[in-house]
Parts: sequence; C-alpha cells; structure tokens
Amino acid sequence: AVVSTQSTGDKRVVNVLLNGLGVMMVYAGMFGAVMVMPTIFKDMQGERGLSQNTAFYGYIISNSAVVIFAPLTPTLSRVLGTRTAVILSVVLCGTIDNVLFYPTDYLVYTAFLLNGAGCALLRVSSLAYMTKNSTRQTLSRNNSIHWMMLTLGLMLGNLIVMLVDITISEIDDDKRYTIAIATSTMCVLAIPGYFFTKNIPDNYDDIMADQVRDQIEEEIRSPPNERTSFTSFPHHGSVSLGSELDPVTEEEAREERSVGRILTGMYRILQQNESMWLLMPMFAAGVYSTASFPIIPTAVCNQAKKPWLISAFGIMAGMGQLVGAFLIGRAIDRVSLRKLASVISGLAVLSFALVALIVEMGLSSRWYQWRNFSQGLVLVLAFFIGTCDMANNVCLSVAIGRLYNRQSDPAFSLFITVLSLSMITWYMFVTLTHSHFYIILILYSIVSVAAAFSYACMEFESTDQ
Repeated sequence: AVVSTQSTGDKRVVNVLLNGLGVMMVYAGMFGAVMVMPTIFKDMQGERGLSQNTAFYGYIISNSAVVIFAPLTPTLSRVLGTRTAVILSVVLCGTIDNVLFYPTDYLVYTAFLLNGAGCALLRVSSLAYMTKNSTRQTLSRNNSIHWMMLTLGLMLGNLIVMLVDITISEIDDDKRYTIAIATSTMCVLAIPGYFFTKNIPDNYDDIMADQVRDQIEEEIRSPPNERTSFTSFPHHGSVSLGSELDPVTEEEAREERSVGRILTGMYRILQQNESMWLLMPMFAAGVYSTASFPIIPTAVCNQAKKPWLISAFGIMAGMGQLVGAFLIGRAIDRVSLRKLASVISGLAVLSFALVALIVEMGLSSRWYQWRNFSQGLVLVLAFFIGTCDMANNVCLSVAIGRLYNRQSDPAFSLFITVLSLSMITWYMFVTLTHSHFYIILILYSIVSVAAAFSYACMEFESTDQ
C-alpha cells in the first residue's frame, strides 16, 4: 500500500510540475507581448487605427471573453480531454503574440477576444488540475508551485522584452518583430510538456481513495499523539478535507462538469456565507493584477518617458511575486488567513501611496539625481506590489481548495470570473473617465482594506482554530 501511495504521489508531483512549466511558458510569451502593447501602439499613433487606448480596450475585450468562457471551460476540457484543451488554450493565447507582426485595430481586438477564451480555458483547467492532483497535506505546496511557475513566466517574458528595447527610447518595427518572434516561440514551447501529463481524472472515487491512502501513510509516519481520526472509511473512502466527501460515480462526476452544473455550482457557492466574504478578495485580485500590469507601469513609463521601465517594473514585480508565493506557502499553514490578509493590505496601501508621490513629484523632477533615485524607488515598490499580488492569489487558491475541494471547477470558474470583472472595471475606469492617477491608487487602497476586512469575517478551520 505504501509503494502504491508513493507511486501515486510521484505522479501527482510530476503532473503539478509539468502543469506549472506549461503555464510558465504560456505566460512568458503572452505577457512579454502584452506588457509593451500600450507603448507600441502609442508610438504607432494614428497608423492602422491604433492608439494607446487600443491596448486598454483590448484588455477589456480579453477579460470580457474570460467572463463568458470561464463557465464553459470544464465542459470543454472534459469533451476534448485535458491535453487537447490545454494545447488549444496555448494556441488561442498565442494569437496575442502573432498580432504584433502586423497590428491593426480590428486584428488586435480579434486577437484579444481569442486570447481571452484561451486564458479562461488555461486558468480554470490548470488550477482545477493542480487541485485534483493535491491532497490535504500538499495543497498549499502545490498552490505555491503553480503561482511561482506562473510568476517565472511573467519575469521571463518581461526579461525578453527588456533585452530587446532597453537601449532605445521607442519601440520601432524591427524591435516589434523581434518581440513578436520571441514571445510566439515561448508559447510554442509550452505545448510539449503537456504530452507527458495524465488527463484530469473524472472518477472522484479514485481521487478520494488516493487521498485516503496518502493520509493513512501520513498517519503511520506521525507520532501517536499527533495522529488524527478519519471522518469515515468506507470501501471507496471519504476523508475530511473541510467537509465529508461521498463517493461519486464516473457518470455523475462528468455530469457535474457540464455547463449547466458549473453555472448551478457557481450560483450555489454564491449562496454560502463564506463565498460572499471571498468575493472582495477575488475583486482585490484584479486590483493587484492591474496595478502590477499595466496601469502603474504604463503611468510610470509615460511620466519618465523611458519604455524600458515597463519591463523593469514587470521583472521586479515578478521577483516580488516569487517571494510572496514562497513566504505565503510557508506561512499559510502556520498563520491565520486574517493576519496574512492584514499584512498584505497594509503593505499594498503603503506601496500605492509611495508610488503616487513618486509619479507625481519624482519622475518629472528637474533634478537628474532625484529622477534616477525615483526610478529605483519605483522598482522597489514594484517588488512589494508583486508580493501583495501573489500573496493574495495563493491565499485565495488555498481557501478555495479547502472550502470547495469537490466543487473546484465551479469555484475556480467563479474566481476567474470575478477577477476578470474586476480587471474590466479598472480598465474601463482608466480609459473612459481619464481619472487622475492618484485617484485610482486611492480606490485601489480602499479595495485592499476591504479585502482584509472580508478575511477577518471568515472562519477557516485549518488556520483559525
């Protein structure tokens, strides 16, 4: 039994790592292109109907597509199979890279629409796949691995772009072609690893049996005074993962992943008290995402008139995300979520306040040394904003995995939907209202504090005992 459990555990680790590697390569290619689009289109102002707002309108279209397609992705993944679904998502995400070869307004909007469909399929499937390859003991670790690999992709994409345009004041056609080739190649390289993963199992009986065996092994290894008892141990086995899980047949499991069941599951989750408190942290995830990219780095670039600052900001934010994923992964089983959320909120508010001061007073200063110091300080703050972004994502993923292990498909669909709606809200606010930059940062701070308050009102048995 121990050998069988060890073999199953090894396969799960391989699946989680290969899934993370694929996500890393996709995001490297996708964000490498998307990060510089506002600057590219600004330099091409008036050509082929392009402007800086073209990129922001594209972001709105992409996230709207995510909202529409997120509930459909579990069914599509079941019909096509995991490998085929993920490969299709990679192809769709890669359209945003290819459009840089010859961007026009309509081609850009079409590419963003396809990219949004691909992102919905990739995000929901990869998170659900990671959760279903996790046990109670490995859920936090696997969440950290997933988000750290994603962050490495963001850093790699920004590094590619930074190496291309770090010495120039604008991104010309030759540099644009180089960026398009490099980012498209990264998306293509994301595909091979998925051929070595196993499809997401549809039989929840097998999943629960594996988790029972893993917990039995953990029980055997632990000292007698630290052992816990199982909720029940029938033939198929159900184990306490926040709530008791009953055996489910393969046909029932497949039915649960239909579009109707996903939408019904999302609605039922919304009716629960815990999910209502989770909505604000989900909305805050959109705040941290748009703060890291592209609202703050674009404002910094426009003020300093140095395009390389966008990629440098992304790299520093990525480093912060790595640190955030590592620290939260280590702390989340030892410290309550409400305490972690308070730290995240306080750090975010402080970072937003300092960024506002620097953008308004430092980057446009007549003093050369003060301008250079302000650029360095902005990059330091990018690190902390990235830390808040990833820390919030890991906390949310772990909370969803603990509360809705059996409902991971509708739960993560709801997460991606609320995240995308939040991002749409901020993109529309920026493009349609033309609000002053510091007003946006004040609103960011309010949402961040509200998210911390929501965590404080929740009860998580595993951390807040």
